[in-house]
Amino acid sequence: MTDVLGRRGNLPAETSTFMGRAEDLAEVGRLLREESLVTLTGVAGVGKTRLALKAAGERSDGAWLADLSAERNGALLAHTIGAAIGLKEQAARPQEDVLAEHLSGRRMVLILDTCEHLIGPCRALVGQILRAAPDVRVLATSREPLGLPGERVHTVRPLPVTEEDCDAVRLFRERARAVRPGFECSDAVVRLCGRLDGVPLALELAARRLRALTAGELLDRIDDRFSLLAGGGRTARHRTLRTAVGWSHELCTPEERLLWARLSVFGGTFGAEAAADVCSDEQLVNVPDLLARLVDKSVVIRHGQRFRMLDMMRDYGREWLHVLGEERLLARRHREHSLALRRGMRHPRRRDAGDPARRPESSRPHPGPGH
Repeated sequence: MTDVLGRRGNLPAETSTFMGRAEDLAEVGRLLREESLVTLTGVAGVGKTRLALKAAGERSDGAWLADLSAERNGALLAHTIGAAIGLKEQAARPQEDVLAEHLSGRRMVLILDTCEHLIGPCRALVGQILRAAPDVRVLATSREPLGLPGERVHTVRPLPVTEEDCDAVRLFRERARAVRPGFECSDAVVRLCGRLDGVPLALELAARRLRALTAGELLDRIDDRFSLLAGGGRTARHRTLRTAVGWSHELCTPEERLLWARLSVFGGTFGAEAAADVCSDEQLVNVPDLLARLVDKSVVIRHGQRFRMLDMMRDYGREWLHVLGEERLLARRHREHSLALRRGMRHPRRRDAGDPARRPESSRPHPGPGH
């Protein structure tokens, strides 16, 4: 597909080296050859957009990017996508119909970047596009799947942090040399990348701080990661680590936010039964379902039959737990649960009606810690 200027796409030029992700790139390329709709999901700042741009850019049939992050009105979704691909509006017809007709019979990749806040409208419009234009490939990035039949979901994981030559450390070194030429890695850098969960956004923001701090000083201050990693992201959602994670928080329901906060008491992996035992009460009566929804929204990561949160998600939840005034209560529940497991009890904790009630506002939306 070409626009009125004869362009076969509108992908931005790469301004920095694409690091790692060889297996992801190969898999997304394979999915695009075989499927009409591929959705890249993953935690905040993990690199979904960069991977989508790289994978689409390697195809020969043209690729077009529609950034949906600033669009809040689902009714204008087709207008936003149409503007991105150079489509003129027709006032006499619904723009959804104009867009679908325009794409009919064309071969191209359409990247819909940042769909999570417009899941319903995206689902409806993508379905209409694919029915009208079966040769179009839609590559969506979202913190949760669109939920369409035939959708193939590829979860983008953080970069591995294993040794000095791993992808996460190589990315950090590459970005660090942009601000400190000749920068060399050390054991402190490896440990810092591990504390940053191998999340590219966090690594890049940390590397920029090397203008004023050493890697060891960054590592010493990492417990205050949200204040430390502020400034420099490519979009408003990625301006700081806090806003990137906070965007996920905004997209959660009050019950999901409450469970997120309570799960922050788990320092490592945990099972669904443990989550229910520690976190459930009259405010959260169906923890397994809520836990599954947090997995779908890339807040919690599934590891086989167990779950965990990345440190940045856990730290954000811990801040909320403090705001809600539940730190001591959840610490006690977690301690009781752990002690009961050591004693071999099958059902570690049985709360009764005497449990202190949480503040009524604890399940309501808040602007967020530090916002």
